[in-house]
Amino acid sequence: MKKYPYLLKTVSRLIQEQELIVTGDRVLIAFSGGPDSTALSDILGKLCEEFKFQLAFFHLNHGLRGQEALRDQNFCVEWAKKRNFEIFIEQYDVKAYKKELSISLEEAARKVRYQKLKEVAELWKADKIALGHHRNDQVETILMNIIRGTGINGLRGMPIRNGKFIRPLLRTSLDEIHRYLEEQHLAFVIDSTNLDQSFLRNRIRNGLIPLLKQDYNAKIEEIIFRMGLNIQESLSIIPEEKWSIEKKGRLFRLPVSSLVETSDFKRRQGLIELINQVKGDTYHITRAHFKALEYIIKKGKGQTMLPEKISFWVDNGYIYGRRGELLLGDIPNWSYILKIPGINKFEDIGLIIESFQKNIPGQFDLKALWCEIDLDKCDLPLLVRNFLNGDRVVVNGKEKKLKTIFHGQGIPENWRKKVPILCDQKKILWIPGILLDERAQVQENSKSIFIVSMRTGKR
Repeated sequence: MKKYPYLLKTVSRLIQEQELIVTGDRVLIAFSGGPDSTALSDILGKLCEEFKFQLAFFHLNHGLRGQEALRDQNFCVEWAKKRNFEIFIEQYDVKAYKKELSISLEEAARKVRYQKLKEVAELWKADKIALGHHRNDQVETILMNIIRGTGINGLRGMPIRNGKFIRPLLRTSLDEIHRYLEEQHLAFVIDSTNLDQSFLRNRIRNGLIPLLKQDYNAKIEEIIFRMGLNIQESLSIIPEEKWSIEKKGRLFRLPVSSLVETSDFKRRQGLIELINQVKGDTYHITRAHFKALEYIIKKGKGQTMLPEKISFWVDNGYIYGRRGELLLGDIPNWSYILKIPGINKFEDIGLIIESFQKNIPGQFDLKALWCEIDLDKCDLPLLVRNFLNGDRVVVNGKEKKLKTIFHGQGIPENWRKKVPILCDQKKILWIPGILLDERAQVQENSKSIFIVSMRTGKR
């Protein structure tokens, strides 16, 4: 074995002990160009040949810092190029995403980063996604969770391994990282937003932790870090409950009986698992949200909203969860003619529909539900309406009843009339979030391609 610097040997040993990376793995590194991701990239770059795994890099330009962000992007590209590693670059308007979900800029950036990482990992067929989180990040995360009102899961902090995601530096301090960078003569970039006190993490890092160290306990970071490890170890010996969560289309459901006939602790764990399936995480999920969910479970009916436009409801012995379902209120049969192209606002049902020709730049939110249709295949005018008995669509060359499609997607019968449907004068074209009828699909020879988007708006 080669003679390595102390930190590299430490990380190498941890990778082997925890089996974070094994021979033949394809590892995608989240690379910002900052000190932690640079150190991680250098360490894994030095280990990949000996331990026989492949590396590639991913960099996200959040579109928040102008020329500074472009500087970081160029740094990462040159860094990977110099070492003959493939790098994937993505740019994203995080501010627009923040506005859409009504969440903090910090949270929006985190969600976009993870989503893009997953997409690139799938494209590159990565076995692992390596993150540069370190010991100091872990302490900050636990404190953030405490401030937000966490349960026991929040006290354990970030896991060293979570599915494809691995954190080889999680037991390494930031001081050790900087020492390694200095020893190896490695350059890195500094993100100016790390000083922005509008972000909770920065206020904890730059204000709360120094205060705790100065006025209460100089070893507070060590204490919090060890607490997280102890809780992780304690939870690991608790038998893992198997929850019978079903996925149908974009809908998730769990039998209410499995949550009623159990302890309070296990019920909370079941709800955490269900929320993770629907939302992808439990960020900003507070005790009040759990209380609301437990209330409709106990009642056996009702619905509640969670942050980021996540809906949960209880019906027919199940609790359902779905993101962006585009379900409208309890409104009788309705139908509206659409202006194509243009913006259609239907305030009485709380629906906004936008359309424009594909080759003409449009101004609509791409995070809304949207599709491409061949307008030449449509019998104009187009309209939007709710479900009618007897509705049929064409799937895989065969005509199917729409109620059968709804059943397969897990949409309860009493919710089906709340789903808006795009039609022409003879046929259904699109059910948002579910399917696009084959008769409206764009082909290579299509000449009149229109983008249509739907989103809910204020009633």
